[in-house]
Amino acid sequence: MRDFVIATDSDTEIPYTFAEAHGIPVFLMPYTVDGQEKLFDLGKNTDFGAFYQQLADGTDAATSTRPPKDIEDFFRDIVKDGKDVLQLSFSSQLSAHYSYCEMARSTVLEEFPDARIELVDTLRISMGAGLLVMEAQKMKEQGKSLDEIKDWVVANINRAHAWFSVDDLNFLKKGGRVSGAAAMIGTILGVKPILKLNSEGKIVAADKVKGSKNVHKFFRDTVEKYIEQPEDQTIYVLHAGDMKNAEKVAALIKGSIKCKDIAIQDIGPVIGCHTGPGALAVIFMGKEMSA
Repeated sequence: MRDFVIATDSDTEIPYTFAEAHGIPVFLMPYTVDGQEKLFDLGKNTDFGAFYQQLADGTDAATSTRPPKDIEDFFRDIVKDGKDVLQLSFSSQLSAHYSYCEMARSTVLEEFPDARIELVDTLRISMGAGLLVMEAQKMKEQGKSLDEIKDWVVANINRAHAWFSVDDLNFLKKGGRVSGAAAMIGTILGVKPILKLNSEGKIVAADKVKGSKNVHKFFRDTVEKYIEQPEDQTIYVLHAGDMKNAEKVAALIKGSIKCKDIAIQDIGPVIGCHTGPGALAVIFMGKEMSA
């Protein structure tokens, strides 16, 4: 039986320390700041604070995809050494990247017909996908087969919860998530939308609250409502240049839920281009979502 690797892209935002320690190949996703394109390296050489300060100062930032040829090279470097690939990618509903992966896969398999490149659309982004990647790697190290791991990931996608809020609705407006009128009203009233990744891999509005304290309570209540086996898992609290509020959310959750651990992590600049500074998120494994 051929050996295989669990591979992913940097929009799943797994810690680079985990990727390096476990030998996970990561395809780096691009973002542009003031016309200069950069590749997100999972934070190994990323100045998150400086990036979010640039956004707050009005710096122009955007995201894009990389061409199929780059993905071909990524896959080719793995299979040429006789290894198969289980590629876990962020949601196809948020980018053309997944379709480019499909194109690249077809091209590389023409060159290496004995290889396997299996793709899974996680329908998640950031650590919502990252949790699935890390669990898949743990299963591989326990001796599970590529097919067993793929089946588990597909079966558990809708158990990966990703809920988030944004501080500035105008960033969502730029991405077409809210209308200009809604962004103006929300900013005036101090309303913070709560969004989530739904079962189709789309970002949808889940609720709206007024004020940071109510956002923190919403996150705690949501984790309490949906989490399963908290004693066996790490809950992730993510933030876009707002460690202070992330710590408050983590403390609130820790005070009411006995979990294995709570990790605070920066939201990467690719996703941060769309959330803007001040975004907060909670990510965990829980009850299966139906919508």
